[in-house]
Amino acid sequence: MLDVQFFLTFAMLIPIVQMIDLKRLKNRIDWFCANRINAFSPTISPAPKSEQRNEIESIYEGVRYFFGRGVTEIVVQRKYMGSYCDIYLQKNLAETYFVSRNGYMVSHVDLDQARQACNALHSRFDWTNLQTVIIQSEMMPWSALGQSLIDNEFGGYLNAHQNHYNHLSQSGLYEKIAAVKQSQPYREYMDYRGEHTGKELKEHFPAHIIRQYESLTAFRALDLPDYRKYIEIYATQLDHFGQTGDIYFKPFNIHKKVFADGSEQIVNDNLSYREINGDECLCLPTGNEEEMNRSVKRVYEWFAQLEAENEEGIVIKPRQAFIKNLPPAFKVRNNKYLVMIYGVDFQTNYDYNFQRRKISRKLECSINDWMLNWDMLNVKYTDIDKENFYLKNLVFDRIMGEQVESALDIRL
Repeated sequence: MLDVQFFLTFAMLIPIVQMIDLKRLKNRIDWFCANRINAFSPTISPAPKSEQRNEIESIYEGVRYFFGRGVTEIVVQRKYMGSYCDIYLQKNLAETYFVSRNGYMVSHVDLDQARQACNALHSRFDWTNLQTVIIQSEMMPWSALGQSLIDNEFGGYLNAHQNHYNHLSQSGLYEKIAAVKQSQPYREYMDYRGEHTGKELKEHFPAHIIRQYESLTAFRALDLPDYRKYIEIYATQLDHFGQTGDIYFKPFNIHKKVFADGSEQIVNDNLSYREINGDECLCLPTGNEEEMNRSVKRVYEWFAQLEAENEEGIVIKPRQAFIKNLPPAFKVRNNKYLVMIYGVDFQTNYDYNFQRRKISRKLECSINDWMLNWDMLNVKYTDIDKENFYLKNLVFDRIMGEQVESALDIRL
């Protein structure tokens, strides 16, 4: 049964809870505890934009955000394009399990293959007194969990634009429109339109001519060479990140170590990346303005290198993983990758997208999620069960946060 505090929490959030099947919600929380899940992935905000640098996701603004809030050391990691996955690595590798971004046990992949993919990671630890390690990671490739999304949404979108381009380039439509606009009747209409009132225009031309010519005037033809270029960029990104293959992992942070005697260590250090991942990452000082500027320069250099290698981008984090009222990280994705996220008109409509980009609510959700994750991790792994109402209340709060996040721009 749910405790009194749980019902009080429900009552306070009735408007949101009414949107959810209460029985399913309770079952999800019970299931979360029954499966001994100790953490819940936060949403990650993009870095703030920079008006001065015309950057929709700005390295400079991301680093300055942390610097301005007292962070004296940052860790910068490659951003992996996979599916977020917490690894509950066990001393007995066969007992290892995996948890998705939304706190569900990963079960619809080959779990034996997934566990075998953790062999090298498992060998990095001395298991003499160690029982469990909870590790943040990306399950790779993206297609391992996202194949239907790749095929149905991303692939379908690409196919629609390829067909659209082929029609426009082969149908002669643009040439016909251009011919009409060069015709004498159209030019006479436009000259008259520029010198007379709307009433006089209606008196001088038949209504069907006005409708036709006004439609032609309002029509904005695509720049076909540009359109083709951005379709190709989109296709290249999708082909690169949508590759299929055997499951492997890119771990990037150790959440917690649980020892055989029941004691625990919350690692709270984003540089734990180097304990579990052989890929390059940067650890840079931001103790003063001069250090920050040097570090920013180094991050830009590395970002350019990764972009040239067709990587998605980077993640900027404080060295200390959990700091009260700070987000876990900022992501910075390159503009070619953002074509895949925003669509083939991203660059064409860059100014529009730039002005509309607002991260304040996403950032607020990220901070709230991360603080809840800290509270969850402080619940002892051995104390997780369906009777732990403190944990159940935390999980409930986090699920309510999902409802808020579902209303945000999914491209952030």
